[in-house]
Amino acid sequence: MSFKTSLKIGQVLTNDELMKEFSVANSGGMRRSLKNNVLVIISDHTKGLYDDKYYGNELHYTGMGMKGDQELYKQQNKTLAESNSNGIEVHLFEVFKAKEYIYRGIVKLCKEPYQEKQLDEDNNERKVWMFPLIILDSEEMIDSDVYNVYYQDKIKKIRKLSKDNLEQI
Repeated sequence: MSFKTSLKIGQVLTNDELMKEFSVANSGGMRRSLKNNVLVIISDHTKGLYDDKYYGNELHYTGMGMKGDQELYKQQNKTLAESNSNGIEVHLFEVFKAKEYIYRGIVKLCKEPYQEKQLDEDNNERKVWMFPLIILDSEEMIDSDVYNVYYQDKIKKIRKLSKDNLEQI
């Protein structure tokens, strides 16, 4: 039996509403609900300079783990990596403004996960897993005003960085 959500694409939720709707934990970018057989992933563009990336209509989502090299077959990275065959439904939310979770719908892994290098929370280089995802049944785009606020915030943060930090990035 598939999980049925009452959410509409583009609907904005609080964290509490997201937790209640899907029966998931209150934090983390990957939140599994055993009760509903779903994985909720959150692409939070407000945290740090190292965001998930769009290539056309594909979101390349960074795996779980903030410190050291990430492992593909551990915790929710494994759940997402096997989501095309394990029966888990994956729901995507994006955050462009703190505490506002925009429902994007169900996503599917569209290519094999791959590794790239990023800095961890201690600014040490490490290997992360990237998951190429495509949103199913959605023509809905994020409002350009939401993107503009987000990018203006990013520009302000970048301008505050030292020359050494910029060179490292």
